[in-house]
Amino acid sequence: MLVYFVNHSIAPINLGGAERSLIQLVQDWYDRDPEFEAVFITKHPRGQFIKAIEEKGWAYKSFRYRGWTIPSVDAPLAEVTYFAREDYASTQGIIALMEERRPDLVVTNSIVAPWGAFAAKVLGIPHAWFVREYGDLDHGLAFQIGRERTFRDIGLLSEAVFANSIAVRDHIAQYIVDKPIQVVYPKVDVATLADKAAAAPTQEPFGPDAGLKISVVGRLADTKGQWRVIDAVGALEKRGIRASICLVGSWTDPDYDVQLMARARAAGIGERVTIVGEQDNPFPFVAAADVCVTASSIEAFGRTTLEYMLLSKPSIVSEDGGGAELVSDGETGALFSPDDPATLVEALEGYAGQPDRIRAHGAAARERAVRMTEHEYSNDAAIDTLLALEGAPAYKLPEIARYWFALPGHYSEMMKTGGQTTIRFVATRVKGRLRNLAKRPIAVVRRVVGR
Repeated sequence: MLVYFVNHSIAPINLGGAERSLIQLVQDWYDRDPEFEAVFITKHPRGQFIKAIEEKGWAYKSFRYRGWTIPSVDAPLAEVTYFAREDYASTQGIIALMEERRPDLVVTNSIVAPWGAFAAKVLGIPHAWFVREYGDLDHGLAFQIGRERTFRDIGLLSEAVFANSIAVRDHIAQYIVDKPIQVVYPKVDVATLADKAAAAPTQEPFGPDAGLKISVVGRLADTKGQWRVIDAVGALEKRGIRASICLVGSWTDPDYDVQLMARARAAGIGERVTIVGEQDNPFPFVAAADVCVTASSIEAFGRTTLEYMLLSKPSIVSEDGGGAELVSDGETGALFSPDDPATLVEALEGYAGQPDRIRAHGAAARERAVRMTEHEYSNDAAIDTLLALEGAPAYKLPEIARYWFALPGHYSEMMKTGGQTTIRFVATRVKGRLRNLAKRPIAVVRRVVGR
């Protein structure tokens, strides 16, 4: 069975949860069926995602495209039209690729880029969509045509839809009402995770007399909420409770690390916040902690939370989103309300000076996490569904769709020639009009003379 997998990101710095989950799904499929063949359609230029699939020896083709779920809908018109030209050119290229070697199935990973789905539907190829985020609620992205219409189109363009948590499934089920949505939890290799965690950290995560040791892994950004942990530890300091933070992850906003450290100093804990940056292996920093926090307001699933738990760490997560499915409040960690900072302070305080509670909740967290990696919402169940789509009837777009996808490319080619086609067209029309105007006085004279 030949399957094309369409990815949304180059992963410029590291592999995100969506990319890691896709790679694991494909690896599980190969392990199950060596005759299976995957080809990746991914974003250009080369980043960590292409590097990862090259290491696997998997085939791919890269294209320049953006998406329909973007950072802002208020972008200048010139920017919108520029990227639209790239997107439609890529769609044409993907259609040609699928015609050259027609796959049995196309799978789109994440909601960001729909171009593989459009190409599949132009050709009438079965298509499946893995929804791995809310989009706006978790990443602050904007839907070009609105949330409701985007998810409705995802349902329309797909013979099967998957969500990475029950919370996400329930969210998108408001809009995709005509077909079931299957839940697939991301898979984590438990043995590999343990081996990585046993390595020595590249630098000391915590200073002497650290108190409660807290690790937070993830991209440093406002939406990820590291500032919440800093504020909470500052509040603990005022209560006479010592705690320290290790932040692991890169940042894209200039000087965001400086801003976080300034916030820590203002809270009186500047000497007890360590930012170690991006790490190829973040897990030794998790192993060094007493508790770990996923501090974002909402997560579609919370892969990092699952990894914390597998490493026997009590985990503190938001009560909203997929993380609340993972953590059992008061047994394997704690839930906090993003709208009530005091709840995070109280959750951390519950572990300060409580080594027995930390160990008990950590052991329970690992047990629960192992069960969840063997859950009914497994990659095997997803592969079963995908296999059943081979040869299944597939929705096909009207023939005019292919013509529409080609229009921006035609316009682009015209502009490359200096707009000569348009100039010739306009000149011909003007010349014709002038000729007609010139004939009118002659016709009038003839009518007068004739009378």
